[in-house]
Amino acid sequence: MHAEFKVDPTTELKHKAGCVWKLLGENYTKDQLAVYCALYGITTEEALLWKSL
Repeated sequence: MHAEFKVDPTTELKHKAGCVWKLLGENYTKDQLAVYCALYGITTEEALLWKSL
């Protein structure tokens, strides 16, 4: 990311969670969710918090 851009932690978390849900879709297992969350560096709880995005 360029130095002139700064994203607050909440926005970054929403973006990462949105990416997880975009990749997983509606049909997923807990194991798949855990793998994608680990790839994006978030917890499953954080992803579930922003699932409706």
